[in-house]
Amino acid sequence: MNRLILSKLLALAVGIACVFFAFKYNKNALYETSGSIYGTYWKLVSTEYISDPLIQSIKQELNRIDFIASNYKPSSELSIINAAPINTEIGISSDMHTILKFAEDLHQLSNGYYDVTIGSLIIKEGFGPEFSMTDDAIPVSKKRFNFLNNNSITKNDNFQFDLSSIAKGYALDLISNLLIRANRDNYLIDIGGEIIVNGSKHGAPWTVGIQSPSAFNNQSDAQIQSNKFLAIATSGEYRNFKLNDNGVVTSHTFIPEIQKSLIDKSYSVTVVSEKSSMFADAWATALNALGPNKGIKVANEHNISVMYIMQENNMMIKSNYWNYND
Repeated sequence: MNRLILSKLLALAVGIACVFFAFKYNKNALYETSGSIYGTYWKLVSTEYISDPLIQSIKQELNRIDFIASNYKPSSELSIINAAPINTEIGISSDMHTILKFAEDLHQLSNGYYDVTIGSLIIKEGFGPEFSMTDDAIPVSKKRFNFLNNNSITKNDNFQFDLSSIAKGYALDLISNLLIRANRDNYLIDIGGEIIVNGSKHGAPWTVGIQSPSAFNNQSDAQIQSNKFLAIATSGEYRNFKLNDNGVVTSHTFIPEIQKSLIDKSYSVTVVSEKSSMFADAWATALNALGPNKGIKVANEHNISVMYIMQENNMMIKSNYWNYND
């Protein structure tokens, strides 16, 4: 065998090896992109290639929702609604209608424990921007608001909306829909701890860890695995709270009826939904405010998959519809 043939055979062998290893790499590769939004992070992990135009579309959608639901932006739709006078027609977008309609329905289902009209109370307690507070705003609305149609509302008293308990979940749903329309069916999306998984991780299920309130690091005490659409939201007072000079603790979840924060840091609550992240996000807040005893009862009444992890011995209390990590 002459040198020319030998060199060609060697080159062919090297080429085949390169193709094999490239195939092997691509078969197991994960594509990841991330950024900042809504005062927190966002992250996308996919088994399929995410092009630059698709990443740009994701960022545009995240920013679009920010200019709808943020009370940190004076020109956002939410800020304009909050500044509008009572008993006048206020135009709203289709996105805002979807968010407010779900929020008001949940207000009824949760016996008032979920309430997006407590914006001024949240700001007063240090969990929102002071510049957005309107004059003489009340802590929580009793008269509520009315939908005139799908694109307008009236406020019946001088309250302020806060959508921090639902907007991230809504944005996640939109990003998930965007990926599916782009034929990217296998992914994990995370916005500040609110998560959607869909499809599989190269044939294996996605795994999401759930941290208990007794943990001092990011180690998970429970796991959820899925190779289908699943939205997962966790709420709890064990991290997001403030301590004033007198040692008084104020948490980020408020009980509308008594206009005080929830100070019980002994549990976390995780809601899993096969419907949407907005559903999981808002219900997690409602069930956190209700607490384990009332919350499990409400969850069972409305077919909600929820798990409370108690600080003592990491005991888990689950609704009848929870079947994700057994």
